[in-house]
Amino acid sequence: MEQSLTRQQRLQAWLIMLRLGPTARGVLPFLLGATIAWSQGNPINWAVLVISSIGVICVMEMTFLINDYYDYEADVLNRTFHRLSGGSRILPSGLLPQCSALKAAYGCIIIAGVIGLILHFYYKTGPYTIPLGTLALFIGYFYTAKPFRFSYHGLGEIAIWFACGWLATISGYYLQTGRFDKVATLVSFPGATSVFLLILVNEIPDVASDSLAGKRNLAVRLGKEKTAWLYNILLTLCYLNIIAIVFFEVPKVSAFLSLIILPFIIINILTVTKQRLGDKSLEPLSMKTMLIDHLITILYVIVFITVGWGFELAAISDLIIIGILFLLIFALEGLSFLSASGLKKFIR
Repeated sequence: MEQSLTRQQRLQAWLIMLRLGPTARGVLPFLLGATIAWSQGNPINWAVLVISSIGVICVMEMTFLINDYYDYEADVLNRTFHRLSGGSRILPSGLLPQCSALKAAYGCIIIAGVIGLILHFYYKTGPYTIPLGTLALFIGYFYTAKPFRFSYHGLGEIAIWFACGWLATISGYYLQTGRFDKVATLVSFPGATSVFLLILVNEIPDVASDSLAGKRNLAVRLGKEKTAWLYNILLTLCYLNIIAIVFFEVPKVSAFLSLIILPFIIINILTVTKQRLGDKSLEPLSMKTMLIDHLITILYVIVFITVGWGFELAAISDLIIIGILFLLIFALEGLSFLSASGLKKFIR
């Protein structure tokens, strides 16, 4: 049953359902792609970067809204969620009607579609602009929606790995240059793996409800014991990936800076090895996995800003614009936590 809320509480409910924190995570690799383009001496088209970033936000919002709508049954059954799992909790708590999520999702699709057309026909960003955007919308929509429902058939984690890894990073690069790039592709892999791990560990608290609702994601299929092994293996490979790609034209300084991340990776591996994904360790582990994921992106942003700083054609004014966009995206995450705190007592 929908609860009676004040105007401020309704606004907070919308902000929570829009999942601003995870949305910001989806934009970061996109901005990284643009930063890589800038570091190679390509002038940044600031209008394209701002407009396309809004388009990425729309794609991310559509994904979360559709996920809340089609995961409603699983979310109603879920009683073991934590702050990073179980969806936004707005619909099963009755704070907003189900149809509101679906209507808002279609609104985001329309806006993203219009932005794609503007980028392609007005800004002439290249023949793959619309296909890349369409692919992002397709993955986001059918992550939970019928008939594909990737997250219900063990393909959701792979879809997120691809969409929040290569697709996001290469799209940010492509819209600025009109071409694809090996370095941008290689750099996308560590972040893709870390977000895969974040999705994986966030599935653990929801295993019982997901299983009852018919979801067959990796955590449901493998169980806690095997999921713990998979987490440790992939986290190790994630770090080795950062080291390996420096032998394929990725700046070598990234390997040295990765030493900052290494202690966090070791702590997570030891935590999983010792506690085997016990209930009390899940939320802290999710938070630390999210930290690793963010640090990987920040690492590469620093690397390519450093590389681009010495490039004769790299405009510092472009860097300022990119920096402002990064700050705005990080601010979205802060707003997400502030919004959630005001409605905590209503969410169940």
